[in-house]
Amino acid sequence: MISMCYILLLVSFQSIAYQTDWMGGSGVRGPVSSWGTQYWLSDSVTTATPGQASLIATNWDYSNWPIHTVENNPGILHSTQGFMPADIDGDGITDLVAYTADTVVWYKHDGHYHFSSKNIIGPAEDGGFATPCVYPCDIDQDDDIDVLVATNGVGVGWYENQNLTWQYYSLDNSTGYHRISATDVELDGDIDIIAVDNAIDCYCGNIYLFRDTTGNQDFRKESIVTFPADSQAWRVYPADFNNDGYPDLYAVHFDVRIFLNDSTGHFYESWSFDHWPGKEFDGAWAEDINMDGNMDLVCGNYYNIPHGFYGFLNDNVLPGDSFNVQILALDNSYMDGAIARDIDLDGFPDIAGTLYKVGWFRQDPANPLTFTIHQIDTIKESHWIYAEPLCNRCTPAIDLLVTGIGSHRVYENQMLTSFAHTGDLESSMLEITTRYFEPCTLQYFAYDACVPNDTSLSFYWRAGVESLFLVWSDWQGPYPATVGLDITDSFAFPDTAARMFQYKAEFKKGSDIAVLYEVRLHYFCSGIGVEEAVPAIQKLQMLKTAMDSKLILKLPFGDCISLKLYDVTGRLVESVFDGYLSSGTHEFEILHQGKGIYFARLHSTQGAKTLKLIKLR
Repeated sequence: MISMCYILLLVSFQSIAYQTDWMGGSGVRGPVSSWGTQYWLSDSVTTATPGQASLIATNWDYSNWPIHTVENNPGILHSTQGFMPADIDGDGITDLVAYTADTVVWYKHDGHYHFSSKNIIGPAEDGGFATPCVYPCDIDQDDDIDVLVATNGVGVGWYENQNLTWQYYSLDNSTGYHRISATDVELDGDIDIIAVDNAIDCYCGNIYLFRDTTGNQDFRKESIVTFPADSQAWRVYPADFNNDGYPDLYAVHFDVRIFLNDSTGHFYESWSFDHWPGKEFDGAWAEDINMDGNMDLVCGNYYNIPHGFYGFLNDNVLPGDSFNVQILALDNSYMDGAIARDIDLDGFPDIAGTLYKVGWFRQDPANPLTFTIHQIDTIKESHWIYAEPLCNRCTPAIDLLVTGIGSHRVYENQMLTSFAHTGDLESSMLEITTRYFEPCTLQYFAYDACVPNDTSLSFYWRAGVESLFLVWSDWQGPYPATVGLDITDSFAFPDTAARMFQYKAEFKKGSDIAVLYEVRLHYFCSGIGVEEAVPAIQKLQMLKTAMDSKLILKLPFGDCISLKLYDVTGRLVESVFDGYLSSGTHEFEILHQGKGIYFARLHSTQGAKTLKLIKLR
């Protein structure tokens, strides 16, 4: 018989749970360890636009698209990529970044669709290939927007914003490039750069990563993929296709390809599609077009019959590894530039496109994945369209930015004529406990929102020990949100200990509507007490610091132990320990090098346990 012993435990930490995006859809009640992008249910609220929730639109004037010409200039090329919004001068109003006549520029926005000031960022000679690309991003994370640039003349580099003066840094000028974007590939807090070169005499090439190796913009060039001569990439951008939090990549041209991130910022091809050998897909954008919680890919094809928009629908069983191909709409006038967004705010993503026309394809909420074309304008040849709210008001209307031969234009979305009067959204049930399942103390609930004077946004909450009882608990509230165009506020809880927490956001319409951008739950976990000793399989912990990673194992009695480390593919990467251990606390340093997600697997005579851990080096 094993004699029982007791261990003195002390835990104390503060934590914050975030929800900044609800695009993953409804249906998850809980308990969940993180709110992620999913929630339990909603009524009359659209979550189909990343980073915002609001009342759905209910009526539209489809013809109401005022056109604002930002600049007419013969040096604006039809294939220029990256006409995008960004707050360049930090005044809280979204400006525009573009490429015009061998120059990277930005246009100051007064908040009412006037772009009277054109400002030079710096030169970027095109070099004879009409495929320049710019991309706004805070590369050095100093709270202002820098601008990446790729052309056949300069190669690839970035302009650092130094109080609206600009310093250029070259990343690679040994060859021409035509595509550039940025993301944190290994989630180490540093921004990395994705670029595509001109490998042959066409607008296509191989994919490269410029990895920030120190956090000080010391970029190291790495090859992500080198393609065969007939399969180079044209459009390449990041998106999370397997829902693991790490950015993956998609590439389109002769083939459509998905490259998954192995959690270290290295990529492997998981899926590809080549329907017509030698024929190209062009406009492409990642979006959860069917609202099932998995990121899909929408691509335009006008090079071979049938012309149209194609949906590569991410498989629910094997997300990121399997996609179902479906034709979404047929028309060859809009198939080059393409993007998917909820243009009419009815709760379902639509498709916007351009080539010789500018228009959008409305997804029918009553018949998902069926689309109806609405033409906005005719245009000289264009290869770029982007969708983003530009108005300095609460209504989250999605405007369209289009670059065509000789002009940059903004199409102002004035379609939305009415909204639902009320609506609500309930979160999934968040589990907040210590590692020993002790309840935590609620501190306060914070939010970022836009709430006009004549409308309202209110919050309710409920908390409990078990999810079963939480379902039947009464909501506490309402707690009305503070009125303001861009507000961050919070409310405190009474002294409440809980293991489960849930919130509800209630929207009410005035002449305008409120928009919710982010919620945050702050809570505190603390406990001191004597716990009855349990088998070793319940005492495996992880200690993380910036410099090392250790596993801590507490044994109430001697036992035969096997402790092994596996990567996310199930491959054994390190045998940490295998043998007999006496009672007590044992520390094991992980020798395996490489950041990322791993799984420690413990076997003893009492059973087995798996611990998910994140290595920092």
